[in-house]
Amino acid sequence: MAAINKDELKKECEAVKEALKKEFAIGQIIGKSAPIREIHKQIENISPCNINILITGESGTGKELVARAIHYLSLRAGKPFIPVNCSAIPENLFENELFGHVKGAFTGACDHHNGLVKEAEGGTLFLDEIGTISQNIQAKLLRLLQDKEYKPLGCPKPKNADIRIIAATNKDLYTLVREGACTTD
Repeated sequence: MAAINKDELKKECEAVKEALKKEFAIGQIIGKSAPIREIHKQIENISPCNINILITGESGTGKELVARAIHYLSLRAGKPFIPVNCSAIPENLFENELFGHVKGAFTGACDHHNGLVKEAEGGTLFLDEIGTISQNIQAKLLRLLQDKEYKPLGCPKPKNADIRIIAATNKDLYTLVREGACTTD
């Protein structure tokens, strides 16, 4: 009898955790207007889909809140959500931060370093201000997006990545591409 009660309590506890996660995820986006309700609806519809997402909007509009809500309502909710402010990482360090390196990859690389892609394994990598990254990094991200593969610095073989990427920007990327100004180079 005690074992049944423990199992039932465990199931009930998990159900409450799931309900709280969902409420917390959507509940952080406050407002009751029709546009906010539409955003809630879009988040709930897109969250279960295992696809990469681009969120656009002006600074301060809650793009990271939307990304977190999508993650916590997805099947990846129990895995890491790793936010990365792309504009805060210098270009010469970005590749190492994102993909990591193996021991001996460069002078001073005394140990193996997991990058943020590895840390996000099974979960979501949130790339904020994606419009600020260089063309070199864009090409490496394209491989990650298309093939779910990446190469840590100094590693001869690509590694597989089971992650969802949610990117955000306050820039109009379509206009930048049309004008040929999509790079910070």
